[in-house]
Amino acid sequence: MNTHTTTTTQPATTEPAPDDPRFGFAVATAALHPLIAAAETQLDLPTPCDDFTVKELLEHLVLVMRRAAVLGRGEHWASVQQEAQDSGWGDDFRAAAHQVRDAWDDPAKLAATYEVPWGEFPGAVVLLTYTGELAVHGWDLATAIGEPFEIDDEVLAGALIAAQAIPNEGRDDPDMPFERATVAPADATVIEQMAALTGRNVGR
Repeated sequence: MNTHTTTTTQPATTEPAPDDPRFGFAVATAALHPLIAAAETQLDLPTPCDDFTVKELLEHLVLVMRRAAVLGRGEHWASVQQEAQDSGWGDDFRAAAHQVRDAWDDPAKLAATYEVPWGEFPGAVVLLTYTGELAVHGWDLATAIGEPFEIDDEVLAGALIAAQAIPNEGRDDPDMPFERATVAPADATVIEQMAALTGRNVGR
């Protein structure tokens, strides 16, 4: 008697290429995990983001990630709001990061149009802008707690272009996540340039 074995192969998940906006978002997310863990014991420190202590910035990072996820699912960005919490920021950030990956798995979503507080843009631009926001808040956290935080300039090149396209007008709106731009040093890294574009005073 012949025995036939049937093997079912699941389709492999394709990782985004370096020129895919989802790639830079994933790199920025991964860079934040250890920084968030280090920050969880230094909650009362001020940050370069004037509105936030370290604790409030951790809460905001969870919000940013959740908003990126709901947008990818076709929901309105305002359907999630910042929540005060006393622990679990790293776990919540990681869980929301998985939601983002699932929500943006279909590359067709990169060409769809989404509403965000600063206008309507293709999904690719939205993800680039959120990548920049993650990177800048990483810089905020690192500056506050005295830890290193680096992302290659090449990875953030698209996010820098997206940040440069955000108008300075209307940044007093409480829903706008950016302050008025300042001037970065001539030798600033891409993260430092984005920090200045979003209102930080970048010095050496």
